[in-house]
Amino acid sequence: MTITKLKAKNQITLPNAIVKRLNLKQEELFSVDIEDNYIKLIPVDINPRYTAAELQAIDRIVEKEKDKGKIFKSDKEFSSYIKKLTK
Repeated sequence: MTITKLKAKNQITLPNAIVKRLNLKQEELFSVDIEDNYIKLIPVDINPRYTAAELQAIDRIVEKEKDKGKIFKSDKEFSSYIKKLTK
């Protein structure tokens, strides 16, 4: 067992042996939870919500529609609209 210190801004340093064993990378994201009396860190992958083509379509929509004020009732309706434009 290795002992580490809670530092400024609630930061801790993970021991190098753990980082290497789990093949962790800098800027890795973690889900943080408490289980019993333990802190649980689980590495997570976050996938982008939109593809590069969809983001470009959003930019085009903003330029084209910014003065028209198109209203979407939900994020699903907006996502559907974006997907149609990228096909």
